Amino acid sequence: MSNILQTLRDWRRVASAISPLLAGLELGMPRTAAAHDLFTAYVQHSVHVSVGTRHVDLVVDLTFFEEWSARERQTMDADADGRITRSEVESYLKNLATELPKQVMLRAAGREVLLAPLYEPELDLRGNDKAIPGHHRLRLFFFAPTPAALRANDEFVIEDRLWPEAKTLATVAAEGRDGGTLEAQQPRDPGFAPLRPGEARLFKVRCLQPPMARPGTPNLSVTNSTQTASKPLVR
Repeated sequence: MSNILQTLRDWRRVASAISPLLAGLELGMPRTAAAHDLFTAYVQHSVHVSVGTRHVDLVVDLTFFEEWSARERQTMDADADGRITRSEVESYLKNLATELPKQVMLRAAGREVLLAPLYEPELDLRGNDKAIPGHHRLRLFFFAPTPAALRANDEFVIEDRLWPEAKTLATVAAEGRDGGTLEAQQPRDPGFAPLRPGEARLFKVRCLQPPMARPGTPNLSVTNSTQTASKPLVR
């Protein structure tokens, strides 16, 4: 009898020890689901600016989460058969190539710098060719001549009006070439609400040291290595 009582006491101690853990798991599961559900309505915008003596290179890397990925996949699926073919992707990107450059603007020291497409847009469906919710990635490549009068403390501002109806997660990175130094200024709040008419998402990069060509060497600019997979356009 005493052995049975002791066994019952041991089980009670074990149950008391694991109850808080079970409660924590139960509380944690809704939080995880809520966080996952929150990001389904977002598009992540990752902006990379690279400045050399001749060119400013700009890469806008977009990741579409479930809700917006599903919308774009349905647009890609021109024949509405539920599957996205290579020809449908090519047609989709061709349409984007004519429209999206109008929605990205670059300013340096308060003056607009004319951007031009550097490579064709690059699409990654993440191995899922179905017109259903998922994730996918779209990369846009631009370049512009480096302003001749670029000075220390001048600021580059990228105005982004891509997918204005979507909520946005935002990051910005910068790279100086040819002896130049840049500083990316991360947004105070990395989340943007949908844009109102006339608004733009602003990404800012400060020039700490302008690039300088070495005497006696060609004034060349090397573009970001992430661009090599795309087809180059005339530059």
